[in-house]
Amino acid sequence: MNKIKVYLGGQPNEYENNWKELFKKLEGFDFHDWEFDSDQTSPDTFFPDDMNGIKNADILVANPGVAPSEATWIEIGYFYALNTKKPGDFCDKLIIIWQEARQPKWSMDFVNKVGFVVSTFEEAVEKLKEIAKSCQIPISF
Repeated sequence: MNKIKVYLGGQPNEYENNWKELFKKLEGFDFHDWEFDSDQTSPDTFFPDDMNGIKNADILVANPGVAPSEATWIEIGYFYALNTKKPGDFCDKLIIIWQEARQPKWSMDFVNKVGFVVSTFEEAVEKLKEIAKSCQIPISF
């Protein structure tokens, strides 16, 4: 059976209470976790590995955490560009976890236009399942 490819972008597990493990328990998905699936030896290896993981993903779940997270926004931007027809389109395969403590709040108007924004990991799991149902890949939960 085909599985939906999901890139888990953003904060490492160690800084966010192993947030990715909640997703990896789900069946019907093939998760790309940059911490394990990309060669983390140096930027010369992990940057292209990460970008290929994003390019091959059907869905991106991004967790920028509450600290500055420049790399996450690069991941989001690349996925957005690959999965929309024109600038300003809403990407219905992109989930951004914007935790309540994340600042600045003024940027939310912009971020909400990019893809689905949720505030908890549990909401992100439910949104992932919802998006998966609309994908053209047959899966079972």
